Amino acid sequence: MGAQMGGGQMRTGPGARDPQFRGIDPPALDRVIRQLQDAQNAIQGWLNGHRPPPGVSTAGYRQADEVARWAAEQLEMLTRRYNYAVTHPSPGGGVDAPPAPAPAPTPGTRTPQPTRPPKSAEPPRGPSQHPPSPRTTPHGAGDIGNFPDRKAATRAARTDALAVVASIRDGRPVPDPVWRHLKANADDPDYTGALYERLGPAGAAALLKAAHGDEAKVEAVREALGVSSHHMTMDARWLRAFLAEADRAGVRPVAVQVLAGAELSPRAREALARIGPRPHAADVA
Repeated sequence: MGAQMGGGQMRTGPGARDPQFRGIDPPALDRVIRQLQDAQNAIQGWLNGHRPPPGVSTAGYRQADEVARWAAEQLEMLTRRYNYAVTHPSPGGGVDAPPAPAPAPTPGTRTPQPTRPPKSAEPPRGPSQHPPSPRTTPHGAGDIGNFPDRKAATRAARTDALAVVASIRDGRPVPDPVWRHLKANADDPDYTGALYERLGPAGAAALLKAAHGDEAKVEAVREALGVSSHHMTMDARWLRAFLAEADRAGVRPVAVQVLAGAELSPRAREALARIGPRPHAADVA
């Protein structure tokens, strides 16, 4: 999709190697998102500085405003697909992609330029071997989860986060619907990112404690934590706070196991390696 949208000159990943590529080429889609964001910023900037004076037709202004709103809608959809593509690479191999861009900003702002992680290493090929098959991202291309758009996903996550915080504050169990939502959407990058952003390290540790060792619930927390790490700031400071809160809650061994088993982003994995928590025998006894 991303490669096809940008044309042949836009193909910088799997799509560059195969004209029959189907799926999402994350670097190409990232470039499309940047270009569309620049165009939307330019249009919105013109609209803000060229209000039609009294007595002058507003037809042109209205048309430009419609284009700006269309661009904002497309950014919402494309960013959600990009988030899925980065978080759900093909089982056949990694994708050569930058981290997910920040959520679509408000009109007139500019998306920060993300840094690019190291490219996935590929085994050397001999002269008689065929080139590797293109690595598509089928989930990002055809599956965007249980929500129609990013706004719906983040709204649901914030509602669930508020329910978690209220339950913990009042000494009540986390409601079953929240656990069902978490299990059903643990692989949704927009839902999980918004959920853990709102919970923070303390809320994440409290949620883990509220699982009471239930394997399905702990697994949902683990999967969601890994997915969210690709789309929120999960640095050494966040991880230390999470482990400290888990220690106070009496669930540090489980927290260590969750972090060790989560499919964290490269940056989160590097941060975890720096602080050094590992599932030692004393932790898992």
